[in-house]
Amino acid sequence: MSPRPEARAAADWWAARLARPARHDVGDVQANAVTNAVSALVQRQRTQAQIQAFREALADEIERHIEHGWQPENPDFGSYMRTIGVDYGPDPVLADAAEKAGFELKTLDLPMKTVMWIDPGVVKVAEGHSAQPVVIWRAAA
Repeated sequence: MSPRPEARAAADWWAARLARPARHDVGDVQANAVTNAVSALVQRQRTQAQIQAFREALADEIERHIEHGWQPENPDFGSYMRTIGVDYGPDPVLADAAEKAGFELKTLDLPMKTVMWIDPGVVKVAEGHSAQPVVIWRAAA
């Protein structure tokens, strides 16, 4: 089964973040500076092929992750079960997709303190500590 548009939009967002140096907002100005400096030092360059393989594997992983509790007629039902993110390490959905793409995902590869909600008709992200959720994809009306 092909991943639904919500899964593809979510995978596109994470792949775009993986393709550039991660910027971290962990909630403290000094900690942010240290985290971003360390992140820049350990940053791994990914090839376009690796990013694309990650994007495809992640769309499939997200599709499996969100399937349970997917009720378009009641989009808030099960919302917590359809979150993925990075806190002090990448969510297993992200790590599994990276492994399938042929590399290991580390904590500093993606923005820390980030949460994504993948709900019927809408995908939202809060990127960084205490960030407000932003809609990154919405189904056409």
